[in-house]
Amino acid sequence: TWKEVQDALEGGTIYFNSAGSFWPSLGALCRLTNYAFGLPTNVNIYITPPGSMLSVPPHTDRQDVIVFQTEGSKRWRVFYPPKRIKGKDPLNRGKSGDVLDMKDLGKPILDVVLRKGDVMYVPAGFPHTTDTATIVEQESVPVHDDDGSTLFDETSVHLTMGLDSHVWALTYAHMRWTLLQRCGKDWKLDIKNDTDYWDSMKTLPIGFLLKSESESESELNSVDVAIEEMKTILKKLEPTRWEKESLPSEEEIRQVAKFMLEEHMSSLFEIQEYMYSDIDPHDENTIVKGYECTQRQDSVMQRYGAFSNNDEMKNAFEKRRLDREKKAATASSEL
Repeated sequence: TWKEVQDALEGGTIYFNSAGSFWPSLGALCRLTNYAFGLPTNVNIYITPPGSMLSVPPHTDRQDVIVFQTEGSKRWRVFYPPKRIKGKDPLNRGKSGDVLDMKDLGKPILDVVLRKGDVMYVPAGFPHTTDTATIVEQESVPVHDDDGSTLFDETSVHLTMGLDSHVWALTYAHMRWTLLQRCGKDWKLDIKNDTDYWDSMKTLPIGFLLKSESESESELNSVDVAIEEMKTILKKLEPTRWEKESLPSEEEIRQVAKFMLEEHMSSLFEIQEYMYSDIDPHDENTIVKGYECTQRQDSVMQRYGAFSNNDEMKNAFEKRRLDREKKAATASSEL
C-alpha cells in the first residue's frame, strides 16, 4: 500500500526490481524498448524522499541504462570510468564492500538535476551518484521551477531501463570467452590498457547497433560483422600470441557467432516477450509467470555455459534454478 511505501521512505530510497514483470504499463515500455533497440531489457523503479543527502553512493552498473524521471527531482552526477584495479570488476564498483571515493573520481562529466519528464542515458561502467538535497554547483539549474515550486520538495520517482547486453553475455568479451574455451585454448589474460578493455566489452552487433557503412553493404548481417570484429579484438588484445599461434578458424568463430546472435538471443527475446505481455498485478498468475520466466532465463544461461564448455557457469545457473525450485516448493507446502 502507499502507506507502507511512505513508512519505508523514512529509511531512504526504496526500489522495485523487475517492475516490468508486474505493471502492465512498464511491461509495455520494456517490449517497446526491446523493439526499438533490439536488446534485452529490464526496468526498475526508484523512489526517494526529498532531502536525502545520498540516495545511492557512487557505483557502477553492468547495464547501459536510460533514466526516466517521472515525479519530483533528483540530482545526478556521472563520472568517467576510473582506472581499473586488479581484482575489482569495473562493472560492479561501489558495491559489496567496495567503495568508490568521490575525490578519486575527479570532476563529473555530467552534473544535472533531472525533473519530471527528463530522460538521461548512462553507459555501463560509468560511476554515478544521486541525491535529492543539493543543487548543482555553479547554479546551472535554478532552485525554483518555472511555476515557482522549489526543487526537491516532492518525492522523487524515476525508472531505470536497463539494456542488458552484459547481463546476458551479448558482448565481444563473452564471445571471445566462449570461442577460446570451445577451441580448447587459454582464455585468461590481463588486459593492461583500459581502452582495449572497454573495446572488448562492446555489445555484439544486435538491433540498432548493426549499421551498414554504405548502401552497398546493406545486406551485411550481424554474424559476418561479429566475425570480423572478433578477429580484430583477438589480435588487439594479444598481438604477440597470434603471431605464434593460429587464430580460431573461420568456421569455429562462425559457430559461436551464430549461436550467440541467433539461438541464444532469440531465446531471451522469446522469454521477455512472454514475460512483459498480458500482465495483471492483481492476478497471482502474473507472479507465477514472473517466476517461470526467471527460471527459463537461468536455463538459457545454463545452456550458454554448456555451449561454452564451462562447467562452472553451467552448474552455477543450474544450482540457482534448482535452489529457487526448492524454495518455491517449500513455500507452496506451507500455504
